[in-house]
Amino acid sequence: MRMAQVVLENVTKVYENKVVAVKNANLVVEDKEFVVLLGPSGCGKTTTLRMIAGLEEITDGKIYIDGKVVNDVEPKDRDIAMVFQNYALYPHMTVYENMAFGLKLRKYPKDEIDRRVREAAKILGIENLLDRKPRQLSGGQRQRVAVGRAIVRNPKVFLFDEPLSNLDAKLRVQMRSELKKLHHRLQATIIYVTHDQVEAMTMADKIVVMKDGEIQQIGTPHEIYNSPANVFVAGFIGSPPMNFVNARVVRGEGGLWIQASGFKVKVPKEFEDKLANYIDKEIIFGIRPEDIYDKLFALAPSPENTITGVVDVVEPLGSETILHVKVGDDLIVASVNPRTQAKEEQKIDLVLDMTRMHAFDKETEKAII
Repeated sequence: MRMAQVVLENVTKVYENKVVAVKNANLVVEDKEFVVLLGPSGCGKTTTLRMIAGLEEITDGKIYIDGKVVNDVEPKDRDIAMVFQNYALYPHMTVYENMAFGLKLRKYPKDEIDRRVREAAKILGIENLLDRKPRQLSGGQRQRVAVGRAIVRNPKVFLFDEPLSNLDAKLRVQMRSELKKLHHRLQATIIYVTHDQVEAMTMADKIVVMKDGEIQQIGTPHEIYNSPANVFVAGFIGSPPMNFVNARVVRGEGGLWIQASGFKVKVPKEFEDKLANYIDKEIIFGIRPEDIYDKLFALAPSPENTITGVVDVVEPLGSETILHVKVGDDLIVASVNPRTQAKEEQKIDLVLDMTRMHAFDKETEKAII
């Protein structure tokens, strides 16, 4: 399998109406890496993918595939294969013909085409579908055919544009793990676009978070989740999303404290240096719902990390219960033990795991902790 590194160097895309779709994107996708471009719709991720494919012209910057600049190389000569959201299968052709079509155009010998199609069909478990037409297939089967059509090409780079968004939830989960297995099996370089953070977290070696045409952060799923670069990344990754509270850093008994409208909690010693420049200043305090516990089930409750509020909404999900709790002027969302006795309109004590706290600069929204 010939695979390749993809490099974007200050890549910018400006449309004729002066709309900047992508701004100064710099990215290195290593050989055999599974990289996910993640962000809300309109953030520039699909435009970035289409520029790599050669389907969109680049306004500025350079794209390298396998060390060569491909700005002026035709899509068909870039040695990439793209799988679209709508699968783009030819309705009048059988599955076999759909998969073989690209190789026929490239004048491959018949037996070579047959070998490649059957091999790809075997990898994807669709050998028994080769004589069917697309309309006789389920969404998941069509998805496999579209992937198969890309595999037979044996390209340097696979590009996936939201390939699972048309599938139902259960099938999406199944296809996620299949695509991950496929990546290991093919040892392929894959660039994958999605707005679904769960897809990104479960599949990627590296996630590229985008917003308004700009890359916000590049990192492993672990890094993006645990050390988000700014408020946008912190709020986009994680479900339910991180709680953000306007607060002040104040000096108090035994060190620094976070003072919000309805609570005050102590900053762990290890974070005090980072907050030294923010004493008596406003910050955005962040804490994830899963780092907040119902006091009755908390391992280390102390007055320093306990806040009290009134339960607004209780959402039992089976494996956890989501509580929306009014604390001062803020609504705090906590993901707590499902055995909680919390009831709407009742008081509750919540314990914050302050070793998992985040803090962001109020002006720049960049991470301090």
